[in-house]
Amino acid sequence: MAGDPARAPAGDRHGGQAVDRPGRRALAALDRVLAQRPQKDDHGFSQATQCLSAFRDELIGAHRRQACTREQLVHLNGVISVVLAGHFPLGDVPWGELDKARDWLKALVEAVEPE
Repeated sequence: MAGDPARAPAGDRHGGQAVDRPGRRALAALDRVLAQRPQKDDHGFSQATQCLSAFRDELIGAHRRQACTREQLVHLNGVISVVLAGHFPLGDVPWGELDKARDWLKALVEAVEPE
């Protein structure tokens, strides 16, 4: 689908490397949110959520093929929950928790989508 950030073209770049896999797109989107640290709801949170959801869809398919574990899905769901808490905070945006979730996502991406 054109314009769908979760299905970004392979030319998207993160850290100088092409971002052509859903986990890497999600990590790049979350990195953009963390770099900008918007004070209120922002398109970056929506994009990160869409990318994380696309990555979750990929992991669900991988789990069905026995190519990823249930624990990996649980970890990704935790990351999604934290990002949603930042997207719709009840108070201040939980930047510290988002930083931690980014680290969890990076570890998961490295395990599931090795270079």
